[in-house]
Amino acid sequence: MELVTMKKIALAFVLGSALAMPSVQAADVVGYVVGGNPVSPSDNQSWMASVRYTPQNTAHLCGGSVISEHWVLTAAHCVVHMIDGDSYSVLPPSTLNVMVGSTESTVEDPSTLYAVTHVVVHPDYIPDPVVKFSDSGTVEEVISTALDSDLALLRVGRSFFDSNITPIALASDQVASDIEERLNGEWSEVNRPTNTKVSGWGSTNPSGTGGSDELMEAGLSFLPTADCFERLESGMQQYYILDSPFNRTKICALPPDVEPDSEGNSLGYGPDSCKGDSGGPLRAEDASGVWRQIGIVSGSPMGIPVCGSISRPGFYTRVGTYFDWIESTSISIPQQPITNPDFIERALEQEAKEDKCSAGVDGVSHTNCNMSSGGGGAVSWLAALPLLLVAYLRRRRHNIS
Repeated sequence: MELVTMKKIALAFVLGSALAMPSVQAADVVGYVVGGNPVSPSDNQSWMASVRYTPQNTAHLCGGSVISEHWVLTAAHCVVHMIDGDSYSVLPPSTLNVMVGSTESTVEDPSTLYAVTHVVVHPDYIPDPVVKFSDSGTVEEVISTALDSDLALLRVGRSFFDSNITPIALASDQVASDIEERLNGEWSEVNRPTNTKVSGWGSTNPSGTGGSDELMEAGLSFLPTADCFERLESGMQQYYILDSPFNRTKICALPPDVEPDSEGNSLGYGPDSCKGDSGGPLRAEDASGVWRQIGIVSGSPMGIPVCGSISRPGFYTRVGTYFDWIESTSISIPQQPITNPDFIERALEQEAKEDKCSAGVDGVSHTNCNMSSGGGGAVSWLAALPLLLVAYLRRRRHNIS
């Protein structure tokens, strides 16, 4: 058996923001909605947030949504970045601002910027798929999929309510299920419905270059999870995004149609979310006609066009699945400025264990790496007890003689 964490795989996916990097390249994560329409202040999207990276001129990093007086919901991969090409860390609150109350991509009014005081990443977030292969090389089990539990919460010190910001309406698990049941029934490959909306800042260029000066919104077509699984995980090409047709941690969407050129001819791509839209909300109507956030922009499989593919669905973190965690986490102030996901905590614990031992120390000592517990041929203290007993008896016999 072989357990593989697939960090750099040919079956790569495109994140809705920058790929994890040692330093954030804000120029590479300008947000955009392909094929979208401008959002005006009268459209009442005051809950729309732009997560900004302060070390690089407070540049736009990701989208987000205001969910309460002091909290913004975004994607975990927006704030968890790779360092040294191997390990991950969470961006400190001091490097982040949130811009709320503006439809512009540039900061025109300092009062629209809110300083982030706490970053809380979902404990189960895992960026890379972990797959177990059999001895013959076939996939035996998908332990975790790419961008599992891709959500995070940012707390700001200043109240959004002081600026008359209205929080977005979130879908609970039951409400999300009811919405999805209706959207599943509306799906048609031939006549794709426009039944969801996504918002973000940026370009209409499907290659991912350029950027928009204003907030854009695009209508998308909800794709049932079973159909999404068939497109992404069936056949020879697997992306390890969904673990089954019944997955309830992610939802999918496709362009409802193709964009025409000035003469009405197809451009071969359609409306979509992409780079820099990560963390932004995917919304749908509930039974009462209220538009609720049902998803968080997460990513899409790699390919051409980068965004707007009419056949490769984008995937979104399912808000309903994590509704209780969002609610319980956002009712109090965290004890620490940064709350790491479990996979980072485990790595830090392992690093701390390794720092407590010295590779050059021999013999029975707490600083001898060979005496520390663990795998890889290490000897545990319990396993060493028989050796210590033998040594003691030999010394005692020698002294008696």
